[in-house]
Amino acid sequence: MSWARALPAAACALAAVVWAVPLRLGVYADAVITDIPVYRRVYEHIAAGHVPYADFSLEYPPLAGALFWAAGALPGPYGVTFSVLMLLALCATVLGVIALARATGLDGRRQTVAAALVAVSPLLLGNLVETRFDLALAALLVWTVWAAATERWRLAWGLLAAATLLKLIPLALIPVLVIWQRHRAGTRPAIAGAVGSVAAVALVMAPFAALSPSGTWDLARYHLERPLQIEATASAYLLGLHGLADIDLSVEHSFGSQGLSGTGPAILAGASTVALVVLLVAIAWTLWLGLHRARHPGDARLLVAACAATLVALLVCGKVLSPQFLVWLLPVCFIVAGRYGPAAMALTAAALLLTFAYFPHRYWDLVALEGLPIAILVLRDSVLIALLAACWPRPSLAGRPLGRVLGRERDPMRPEGAVSARYLVD
Repeated sequence: MSWARALPAAACALAAVVWAVPLRLGVYADAVITDIPVYRRVYEHIAAGHVPYADFSLEYPPLAGALFWAAGALPGPYGVTFSVLMLLALCATVLGVIALARATGLDGRRQTVAAALVAVSPLLLGNLVETRFDLALAALLVWTVWAAATERWRLAWGLLAAATLLKLIPLALIPVLVIWQRHRAGTRPAIAGAVGSVAAVALVMAPFAALSPSGTWDLARYHLERPLQIEATASAYLLGLHGLADIDLSVEHSFGSQGLSGTGPAILAGASTVALVVLLVAIAWTLWLGLHRARHPGDARLLVAACAATLVALLVCGKVLSPQFLVWLLPVCFIVAGRYGPAAMALTAAALLLTFAYFPHRYWDLVALEGLPIAILVLRDSVLIALLAACWPRPSLAGRPLGRVLGRERDPMRPEGAVSARYLVD
C-alpha cells in the first residue's frame, strides 16, 4: 500500500493514540477549567422537553444545543461521550486537512506534516479540546473549504450553514467564498449560493424566533454586550502596559469569563471591531485581485490562504479570544502554501503551545495580573499577528510554483507535484 493511501488511516490512528494515552497523563489530565457542566445543563433542559431560547437561555446556535443533547443521549458518562464525539471531530478534521492539501497540490511531505500536526494538536493545546466543542466546528470548516476548492458548491454552502448553526463565526467566510465561486463559476451562482446558505440558517432559526423573539435575539445580544475579554489582543496590549508601566486595570467577572472593565478597554474593544471589519475587507479584496490572474492550482491555494487569514483575523481582532478559539486554526493554517507556508505552520504550532503555557494552569494567575502569564499572553498574541501576515493571500501564490516546501522547490505541474485533474482542470 502506498503512503498516500495509508496516510489518512495512519493520521487518524495517531490522533486516537494521542487522545487515549498522553492526554490522560500528567499535566494534560487535569481539567481545571471545563465547559462540560454547561453543556450537560443544556442536555438536561432539552431532555426535559424545554425549548432553547424560549424556556432557557443558550448562548450558541441550535446545532450546538443538538450536539450537547447527543452527548447526553449516548450511553455512558456525559464527559466521556462528549470526549468521544470530539475525538471523532478531530479525526474528521485530520481527514479534511489531508483532502484539502491534496486538492491544492501540496506534496506528500507537506500533507504528512500537516496531518501529523493536526493529529497531535491536543498535546500542543491541552485537554481543553475535549471539554469544548470547537473541534466539531473545525471539522465542518475544513470540509467546507474542501468542497469549495473542488467545486462542490451545494455541499460547500450547506456545510457553511451547518457550521454557522454550530457557532456564528463562519459567517465571516462568506465574502471569501462568494469571490471564490464567482472566479470559478460566475457571479450569479455565487450570490445564489450565499443567499441560499443564509436562508437555510434563517429557516432553522425561524421556529425559535417565532416562539421567543427576545430569547432568540439574546443569542446575538449576549456576544455584542460582552466586554473586552482578558485574553484578547487588545487586552494583551493593556496588560503589557500594566506590566511595564503599572497602569491601573480592573478585571470583571461576567458572561462566564473574565474581562477588563473601564473606558479604555471599551474603546479598544470598539477599535478592534473596526479593525476586524477593515481586515476582512482587505483579505477579500486581496483575494479578488489575486484571482484575476490565477491559474490552477494556485487559485485554490489562494482560497486556502484567504480562509486562513480570515480565521486568524477573527482571533487577532476579536474582543473575545478564549483558548479554545485556537482550534479554529487547525483546518487551514497548517496547509498554507508558498514561501511563507512553513512559517505559518511553525507560528500556528507556537500559538497553540503558548496558549497551553498559561491555560489552564496559570489562567487565574493571569486574572490576578501576575507578570509571567501576562508575558506569555503578550507573546502568544504577537505570534498570532505574525501568523496573520504569514497566511495573507498573496497574489504570487496563484502564478508561481508552490515555492519551498520544507526546503525543496515543488512545481505542481511536474508529476510528483500534480494532483488529480478532477480538482485542477476546468
